[in-house]
This record gives sequence, structure tokens and C-alpha cells, in this order.
Amino acid sequence: MHWQSSPSRRRVTIVAAVSLMLGILGLSLWRAIARAWLSDDGFISFRYAEHLVAGHGLVYNTGEYVEGYTNLLWTLLLAAAMALGVPPETASKALGIVGWLALAAVLARRAWRPSAPRPFVPLAAALVLLMEDYQTWATGGLETSLFTLLSVGGLLLATRAGAGTGGRVVAGVVLAAAVATRPDGVIFAAVGVLGAWWVDADGSPRRRLTLAAAVALPLALAGMGLVAFKLRYYGDLFPTAFYSKSALDPYLGQGWFYVYLFFKKSWFLAPLALLLVAGHLAARRERPLLTRPHVVLLVAGGLFLAYVAHSGGDFMFARRVLPAMPLFFVVLEDLLVAMPGRLLPAAAVALAAVGVAVPYPLYADPGERLRGIANEPAFYPPELIEARRVQGLIAAQVLAGLPVRAAFEGGMCVFGYYSRLPYLAEITGLTQYSLAKAPLAARGHVGHEKRAGDAWLTRNRIHFVFSQLPPPVSRGGPLRVDEIAFGDLLKARIWIYDDAIMDRLRTVSGVTFAPIETALREAERHIAAAPHAEAQRIYAVLERYYFHGAGPAKRPLAEALLRQVEARR
Repeated sequence: MHWQSSPSRRRVTIVAAVSLMLGILGLSLWRAIARAWLSDDGFISFRYAEHLVAGHGLVYNTGEYVEGYTNLLWTLLLAAAMALGVPPETASKALGIVGWLALAAVLARRAWRPSAPRPFVPLAAALVLLMEDYQTWATGGLETSLFTLLSVGGLLLATRAGAGTGGRVVAGVVLAAAVATRPDGVIFAAVGVLGAWWVDADGSPRRRLTLAAAVALPLALAGMGLVAFKLRYYGDLFPTAFYSKSALDPYLGQGWFYVYLFFKKSWFLAPLALLLVAGHLAARRERPLLTRPHVVLLVAGGLFLAYVAHSGGDFMFARRVLPAMPLFFVVLEDLLVAMPGRLLPAAAVALAAVGVAVPYPLYADPGERLRGIANEPAFYPPELIEARRVQGLIAAQVLAGLPVRAAFEGGMCVFGYYSRLPYLAEITGLTQYSLAKAPLAARGHVGHEKRAGDAWLTRNRIHFVFSQLPPPVSRGGPLRVDEIAFGDLLKARIWIYDDAIMDRLRTVSGVTFAPIETALREAERHIAAAPHAEAQRIYAVLERYYFHGAGPAKRPLAEALLRQVEARR
């Protein structure tokens, strides 16, 4: 008996498929919530959102207009949640999971085909729900799931056969939201405009141009608004990450390795595609293997992966690949639905089930990096996030009311958010154009190839450079003469010794550092025994460390020390 000839059997199969999908949904949601986490980079957006709600503007440091985030719409949503009293730690997880589930719902709705031989085979939705990396990046504090939802949803609307002008306008609005969420959404938006024109092969030229224009109009209006806002507010079209990651400089070897790692872990995707294509070719059906919408989706996904590879990928495993993959999943699903017979479709489903259940174990050790690419959740377990939070709160308490200008080492954006210090700089350039736009000396760890040097720290009057060493900081060894410890919880290097700040800290219990008198005595002792070149170096450090900003009252002391240096000739 054929499938089509038995309505009762058809109903039973649909009920079974829906029941299975609900089971997948429940299992996947449980796993995503169980592994919910927060990435360090997410706390950059948290600080921007907090400052916006407080009335300081969309800035990292009050009065300094730098676009240090790459997720405008996401940051605005977090700010809205904060204004309603929901902390960003909670809001980001909730919004991320909602975006992920909404993506699965969009894909499941597309999979409902009452007139097809197999009316409900939601392969794309099931893969998005079950694959470990989608569950991981459903949270993390970043915009990954929202961006994927908007990009994929917008493209599906733009390429839907038979959709009218109204549907195409909605597609343009959704794609515009994707661009506002991440700048690289412009790739999906451009393909969406061209796809809206190309998929309607039977339409008149005028009709096709009208459909493309319907997608393009919201994009053009939103694009002009975004450009005007960024140039007026920040004086630059691109965020700092665009420059710090040297996005336009080719880094293809690293980038393709990044893409390859995803497909290595998801080892079943390539065999699944080959199986479905081979099955269709063997059936020798007269209908073409791929439709025009399929081609548009494949082009969009391929172009996005090519851009990811060109820019070197990322240091966070899988995150930048995920937005493109549902476009491929949709094509695989359509091939599966149209596959004749039962044996090959059953084999394809079985292969996908095994693949999501048994991904290739890329990381032998949680702290391992593969050419700089990390399994990011392993680097930010709840214990470390809590330790950074405590470090930030200590800095906020001890340094409250002081005009401290500080930098912090990589992996400390959590600290930066909780410290609420008035001026902070992430040392690899994520919050400073002057660092992000510095020349690239050599390729290396993506996004961490540029660092604040001595001249930058001095020019920007940085008082402290906070160490990324987690508590207890005493394991880092005894304090140097230019270091300060806040109990055993936090340590920093003193880059510029400011009397007003340090005199206040002398009175704080638990804060340990060498007073300037001690530092000067040590320097004088070393100068007295050092060759002239070494004596000059010591004096140069003291000039930067203390005398340059100490004011006229300290100049006689500086000149006396300089005479001792000259005496070593």
C-alpha cells in the first residue's frame, strides 16, 4: 500500500513525527538549560547596556564614544531588559534560548508539507535542536542565536515561492534586523535581495524587480539610519572588533581550519549530503535536483562561510559557522522529503541521528586550544565567572570615588563589568579604536594579535593594569615593587604611580604595595651600583612611573636622581 493511499496511516505517521519532535524539543531544551553559561566577551555588551540605562549613552567609558560591541540590536535588547529590572546575566540567557527555539519553530513550520509524500520531516529543526553546538550557543551571553534566527528567517521569507510584495517587505525588515544585530549580516541581506529577484523565474521582469525592491527598501532605509548613527555617534562605520581582528586581511589558512573543525566534529553532514544527492541521481528523476530557492540558500551559506574563512574564523569554536548551517540543513531536508522509496530516507535519518548523538571528540582536554581555537565554555566555567565577579566587586569597593584609569588583561571583561571603574581599556583593543587600528605586526591568535604597548599605556595615563591571574593571586609569587595586591583576590601592575590615588590606598586594609618612598630608595640603590646604561634605563622607568605626573614639587628629587645617573658615566 502506498503512503498516499492510506489517510489513516498518514495521520498516524504525522502524529508519530510530531510526538517525536516534541520529545526532541524537551530533551534539547533541558540540555541547553543545563549547560547555560556566559562568555567573557558578553560582558562588554553588558557594560554598554548598563551605561545606556544609566543615561551615560551607548559607551564603554563615559564620555568616550567607541563602538566596542558588534551586536547593536542585542545590546539594545539587554538595555531594555535592564530598564525593566532584569539583570543582563539572566536576560541574555533567556533571550538566547528564545531565539534558538524560535529558529527551530521557523524551520519546523517550513517542514510542514501536507501535500508532500512525507508531510512532516523536520530534519533542519531537529538538527538545530539536537546538535551540541547550537545548544551551547543558545546561551553564552552573545547574540549568536538571535543573529541566526534573523538571518535564516529573513532569507527563507525572501526566497519563498509565491510570496507577494508584503511578504518580501517583511523579509527585508527581518534581514535589516540581522544587519543591526551583526554587521556581517549584510552578506545574507545582499543575497536575499538578489534571491527575491531570481527565484520567481516565471514572473515578468517588472514583477521580479518589484519583489527585489520590496526586500531592498527596508534594508536601504535601515542601512542609511545605521550608517548615519554610527558616523555621527562614533565617528566610524565599523566596530573595534572589525579592526582588532583585521577582518579585511586574508587569513585563509586559519579561517578554513576553523570551518574544517566544525565539519570534523559534525562528521555526518558531508556523508549525509552525499547520500541524499546520490539517491536522487540514482533515481534518475526528471525534476531538477535543486530548485532556485535552494541555490540561493546554498549561495548565501557558502558566501558567509567564505567570509568567515577569509577573516580567520574566530577563537571561539563553531560560533561564527552556526548562522550559515541551517540554510544547508533546509536543502538537505527538502532532498530527504523528495527522496523516492523508504530505504535511503531511513538510512539518512539514521545517519543524522548517530551523528548528533556521537559527535567527533575534538578536544581531548577542556583547556586545549587547536591553533588558538577554544571550546569557549570550558574556559569560563561558573567558578571562574564568580571569581572574576568577586575581583570586580573588590576593585569597585576599594577604588570607589577615585579617578582611576585602568587596563585589564584578556579574559577579564567580567571583571570590567562588575568593577564599574570609570575608565577601562581591554588590552587587546576591544574597547579602544587607537589599539584596534594599530598596524598588524604578525598573524596569530585571532582577535588577540594587537596589544597595548608601553607607549600606549603611558600616553593614555593608565594607572593600573589588572592581572588575569585568578584568586589566590599569591601563587603568582611575591609582589614586585611596581605591583599592588587587593588581599589575595586581585593583583595589578602599577603603571603610573599617582600620589592622590596611592595615598588613599595606603589607608585601606588588605591593600599591599610598595610606597613610592620605598621604590625610590630601591632605585637609588640600584643606580649607585649600575653601569651608566642600566642607570639610565632605571631612571627612564621612574620618569614614566612617577616623576612625569608627580608635578613640580617632585622635580628637584628627579633632578637629583638624574645627577646620580650622570655620575655613573
